[in-house]
Amino acid sequence: MRAFIYLNITLFVITGVTPVRKVYGQDAARTNSPDADYLGQRWNNGIGHSSWDLAMEPNERSRLLSLWNSIGEDLETDENPLAGTYVKDGYSSGYFLRWSSKKGFIVIPYFDQNLITNYGYGKVHFVDESEIIFTSEKQLQSERGLEKMPSVWTAIWNYLVPVDELKEFGNFHAGLGQYNEFNGRCCEFQPIFLATRIDRIDKPLSYPVPAKYKKFIKNPITGKIVSVGRKKSVKDWGYQGKLYGEWIEKAIVIPVSISVGKMQGVRRNMLFRLVGEPEDWQYLQITSIHNSTAEGYVVRDISAGGKESYSDDSGQEKSLTPIRIGMKVTTSPVR
Repeated sequence: MRAFIYLNITLFVITGVTPVRKVYGQDAARTNSPDADYLGQRWNNGIGHSSWDLAMEPNERSRLLSLWNSIGEDLETDENPLAGTYVKDGYSSGYFLRWSSKKGFIVIPYFDQNLITNYGYGKVHFVDESEIIFTSEKQLQSERGLEKMPSVWTAIWNYLVPVDELKEFGNFHAGLGQYNEFNGRCCEFQPIFLATRIDRIDKPLSYPVPAKYKKFIKNPITGKIVSVGRKKSVKDWGYQGKLYGEWIEKAIVIPVSISVGKMQGVRRNMLFRLVGEPEDWQYLQITSIHNSTAEGYVVRDISAGGKESYSDDSGQEKSLTPIRIGMKVTTSPVR
């Protein structure tokens, strides 16, 4: 057993995810049925695992697909560098947002991994080169995830963010508050405001923070490792946060000191990411703080094979880099 990770009830507040599956326009027992009627409700849009279940009436399915395709065709000639297809990814819930200057927008939330029961659409207006107003003609009526389509969005860096979520976006970017836990092994979801564009790679997004919104963007806490102690092997290492908790059967813990402390905002039990290192296999957990320094442990899960290693994108096993003085650490979960 490698590790046990569990999510707290707070997850349901942030993402709107609940353990209830509703199916509209069909009997729930037919969800796994191979009959012809059900197969007609599958939508392969080439995003993620590609196959999505459109659990809605036939006329609504037709309308959804028609809007999605017509906006996609218009994007082939749209000169606006912001227009495109955006995705807020997540294992349990997320949404697709596609829009063009002339054809308007369509927003499609999903949950239970691949279930779509609703969508919204409307017109697009521009405030300036980085801010858009989406005026809904059919508003979302979803009970979880993206419940309603926000009207005002702005481009920041490579994200398209609802303006009313900018405070939360700023906390996430800095890795502060509950979002600090994304530096550990949380979570199987992304916050609702993290929409990134997946098409038009010839027009990459890179927008500075608009002056009027700079007040929402906070700086992460960054520092360096200034001392490294002797590593040790431990059993039953645990972490308990607001969004998630975990229990690791076997771990290597490496005591370190870092160059930031209480004066910079470091708190006990805060998590840091090791910059440039594989993040899903290790994290730094703070155990004590001083005015300008702090101590903690770099935690590495060795439950699977007893090695300080990780699997790269090709599946090849590689050794984790030895912890050394000078390594950069940050509270920002943004890679």
